[in-house]
Parts: sequence; C-alpha cells; structure tokens
Amino acid sequence: MDKKNTPSLRTEALEKINQKHSGNETEIQMLRTLAGLQTFGSLTTQDIRQDLDIMHPAGRIKELRDRNYDIRLFWERYPTTHGKMHRMARYVYMGKMGGAV
Repeated sequence: MDKKNTPSLRTEALEKINQKHSGNETEIQMLRTLAGLQTFGSLTTQDIRQDLDIMHPAGRIKELRDRNYDIRLFWERYPTTHGKMHRMARYVYMGKMGGAV
C-alpha cells in the first residue's frame, strides 16, 4: 500500500492542505484542489467535496485546466450507503502542460 494513502497519513496530509489553504475564495479552493491532486495523484469528486471542503469540484478542475494543468477524468462506479451504484469522476493529476509542475 502506498504510504501516503494509509488512513492516518492521508488524514495528516489533508489537514496540512486545509490549514495551508484555508478559506472559501475560488483561488484558495483551486490551490487546495491542486495540492490534493499533487499529494495523492488522484481524487474523486467525493474526496474533493468531503476532504477538501469544495462544493463544486468540477468547476475548480476546469479552472486548473484553464491554467494548463493536465488533469484527466476517468469515470468509476461506486455504491452509495443505500447500495445503489453511481458514476463518479476520478481526477488524475498528470502535471503542468508545457513546463515544470
């Protein structure tokens, strides 16, 4: 298992991201999203909403893409707490296009 994804280390990393980039301004939310993607490599819509406190993940992803960050989308299926399957986006960070990360 990847060490950064163990529950306690993941929680610690998320706390650091949320403390470093606190606030609800769009720019701050974009920085939190980017930091999360850079730290973990990929995040689901649910991860971004719950763990990074961002209510419109797709909007922040679009804004990051507009700034030349290469973020790929993959659709996955996840069960809800009621056992129904739902499609959810997984965003995978590939780096910054045309230059350094």
